[in-house]
Amino acid sequence: MALRVLAKHSSLLRGSYTAQAVRWQTTAPTVYDKMIQITVIGKDGHRFPIRGRIGQTVAEVLRENEDTIGEENICLSPEGRNEFEAHIMLPNEFLEHIPHSSPQDKKYLEEIAPTITKNSRLGSKVTLTKDLNDMRIALGDLYPWKTL
Repeated sequence: MALRVLAKHSSLLRGSYTAQAVRWQTTAPTVYDKMIQITVIGKDGHRFPIRGRIGQTVAEVLRENEDTIGEENICLSPEGRNEFEAHIMLPNEFLEHIPHSSPQDKKYLEEIAPTITKNSRLGSKVTLTKDLNDMRIALGDLYPWKTL
């Protein structure tokens, strides 16, 4: 009787091992495949390598990492959507992968940031894609009364 139980359990173990082996050989994307790394450069020059998922906005990634980069770099959206916003500056080589700012976006950016450059963008309008992997983002100034 004990031998039958042992044989049954050993065949179950072999079956689960085979299922694991098959699962590891599938081509379905994993979470790691959908992650990209960006480097956030703080106002003091410190570099913070952080990861984000493809499809997230930069503002969402910054909000998730606010304990690392500091909450003074994030504010509530001026649109009144109860979403978070950030003033980011992108390098020239990544600007071609990002849509141009609309006049409305520029207006919102002027509401939260004292200085704006041609590379300034709202963090909620930049969605992470595979093309943006290893991108560097500089955090722009925010009006102090707008921060969290």
